[in-house]
Amino acid sequence: MHVPSNCHGRQQHRWRPALAMLMLALAATGSAHAADFDEKLKAPTMKDPAELRSQAQEYSARFARVRAATPEQLVKDPALARDHFDLTWKIKRAVDEGRPLPDLAAVGIVPGAEGSVLIDSKAFPQWLPINERFASLLPGREFAVFNPELTRRGFRDTDLARLTEYLSTHDVERAGAQRALPAALAFSKVVAKYDKLKRPVDYGLAMSFFYQQARLKAEATREWTLGLLDALDAQRGRILIEFVSEFETTTSWTPSDPSVAVVDLLAMMRHPDFQQRATAEAQGVRL
Repeated sequence: MHVPSNCHGRQQHRWRPALAMLMLALAATGSAHAADFDEKLKAPTMKDPAELRSQAQEYSARFARVRAATPEQLVKDPALARDHFDLTWKIKRAVDEGRPLPDLAAVGIVPGAEGSVLIDSKAFPQWLPINERFASLLPGREFAVFNPELTRRGFRDTDLARLTEYLSTHDVERAGAQRALPAALAFSKVVAKYDKLKRPVDYGLAMSFFYQQARLKAEATREWTLGLLDALDAQRGRILIEFVSEFETTTSWTPSDPSVAVVDLLAMMRHPDFQQRATAEAQGVRL
């Protein structure tokens, strides 16, 4: 039983290493900060296209300033991460609902086919933060393919060993699942409460759950990335940030019908053993 984590359409990242050798090689996720579901918190939406464009421009300018001054702050600044999450949530939700977006080409978001949007995330890195790059690229058995290039850039054997150890002992997907678990369990109780009162669980409430769950997972990913950087010294951390930032990346946000995800979510929440299964899966156990 997989707890849905995203009501939006598919988000795809197409990674192409900057170096030909890496292109060939690549071809051959403690819940101390857990939070319950907040029934009063509404998921953000695009209220006005002009306002959204202004927010996107302000965020992009701030990202560029931080990146030029201290790239590590792109991960360490929780306010910047929150701004990114809320802004991209608004854009993705507008895409899902078929609402016209403002002209965002100046900040790298351009229309694609069938209502999607496309982003060149190398040219416009603000839409694919460092923590998402780390979580997408570094975990997994293919990681060792990066070792020669990291060594060439200044990694020592001890640095590679620290990085490998961190990746082998810190599962980013499990960290996100554990962080979001209390919200899922709390929301299932809210659904049960509404059912008992014979009140419908409306679309807005379900969207609020999707938003809160995704936000918790995003924060867990950011903190996982902070832990990874802390395992290295500052110089090696900067090398790693620079390295993953050089990958040519195309991101697409494609629309889907959120109401379908809501129906599936509520059916899952009403399953008799939902809480038992969700708890087990957050610990990495499939039932």
